[in-house]
Amino acid sequence: MCPPPKKPDSVLGSTFRVLLFTVTAAALAIRLIRLDHFSYWLDEILQASFIRGTWGEFWGSLRFDAVHPPLDYLIDRLFGVFHPSDGARRLCPVLWGTLSIPVAAALIGRRAGRRAGLLSAIFLAAAPFDVRYSQELRPYSLGTLMLLTALLCLDGLIRRGGRRRLVVFYLACLAAAYSLYMAAIVLGIAGAAMLIEEARSTDAERSRRARRFLLWSPAFLGLLVLGYLPWLPVVRVAIGRAPETAPPPLSLSRLGSVLSFFAFAPGEGHAAGAGDLVYVGLAAIGVILAARSHGTRFVVAWSCGGAVVVEWLEHVHPHFAVPRHFLPAGAAVPILAAIAVARIGNRSFLRILCVAVIPILVIAGDARGLLAYFRDGRPDWRPLARFLREQPPGERIVTENQYARVCLAYYVEGPHWLRGSHPWTRYLDSLDGDVRNVSALWPPGQDAWLVLVDAGSRSPALEEWARPFPSRSFPTAEGGAIVRKLDRRLRPAAFP
Repeated sequence: MCPPPKKPDSVLGSTFRVLLFTVTAAALAIRLIRLDHFSYWLDEILQASFIRGTWGEFWGSLRFDAVHPPLDYLIDRLFGVFHPSDGARRLCPVLWGTLSIPVAAALIGRRAGRRAGLLSAIFLAAAPFDVRYSQELRPYSLGTLMLLTALLCLDGLIRRGGRRRLVVFYLACLAAAYSLYMAAIVLGIAGAAMLIEEARSTDAERSRRARRFLLWSPAFLGLLVLGYLPWLPVVRVAIGRAPETAPPPLSLSRLGSVLSFFAFAPGEGHAAGAGDLVYVGLAAIGVILAARSHGTRFVVAWSCGGAVVVEWLEHVHPHFAVPRHFLPAGAAVPILAAIAVARIGNRSFLRILCVAVIPILVIAGDARGLLAYFRDGRPDWRPLARFLREQPPGERIVTENQYARVCLAYYVEGPHWLRGSHPWTRYLDSLDGDVRNVSALWPPGQDAWLVLVDAGSRSPALEEWARPFPSRSFPTAEGGAIVRKLDRRLRPAAFP
């Protein structure tokens, strides 16, 4: 007996699942490339140090730091029972970044159609910013995953209702709040926009569920606050601290740097190129088309509204303004570009252009950014640390600033150095950019090593003073390190 023929919807669904699985597998493969080729940088070193030691030291470090919630740190600490290497520790963010791909595809596929969902997966899978922070021992990829998961759960709750879906949505929201502050804030904006959008839906049942949830939202928020009570004192400490930097400038150069970061740039601090501007223009078309269609208006609030709120927070309480702070909102940029391509492709005379040409051009731009990132997009402190470890233990190491001191100490002394649980094998301190501190940290009659690194606080006076000493360069270290040997025979001339 012949099996009944498959319905067109089921065939389309099967094809979508196969293609999505292929894209997810490709995303995983990309995120595993050169996973341990570069060393940790400062923030990764701090996280790797926090998750070691006793439980008391662990929680004490997180409360003292107060910059991020504890969920990602806790997962990394539990993963430590397998005694992973530094490179293997990055497997957790790789997993979170990879899982974000099918979650985003499912969310946008439900709200804007399977074509838009699949294109969202493709554009996110190869986006340089998403790959970069899927390879970093930081909470950004987990926060983005929890944001997407919570939005997907909210969509399911509106569509079908049910207490179980409500509980899952609650847990996803709580996980986002415990993963990344900005993810929780952007989730509140995007979730509220989705509920308001669905409250005006022509589907009476979905409209009823959305209106009912909005009515009871104060109680839901109260339960979220109740679940977040253990961490609220730490949040109050973080808010009460004095800003560490001045508010960021409102300039075209900074805007271009942020936009290029969510386009094809291999990292932060790059000026926007022609390709970046074209891609951002495609996302801008996506904003217009998403705002005009029911089901995708929340993406506009998610991206634009989230970015505005993050920028406002940068000015209210500045904290080293960098493009990665916009990650929860910026993750919608590839999705908006995908919506634009999918919607324009509905017109028959533009279908070939949107189904083949534009996606290929986007992937080519992503590939160019990824090649630059995989080549030299991250620092590697290990060659410099290896060179310094080979020097006699009695020779002191003096760094230009605390940034370089922390990074070098991790690789020269070991991961235990920050907790002070082991005695130091060699003296390693910072000049804090002041050449006057050299005489105190460089004992007479001894050789020493001065490490100059441009990590945001290069001291021209210190560079000029150190010029007579023999040097060796280590360009892979962050900022391009120059090591000067403070030869004791040259000390009298250095301090006339």
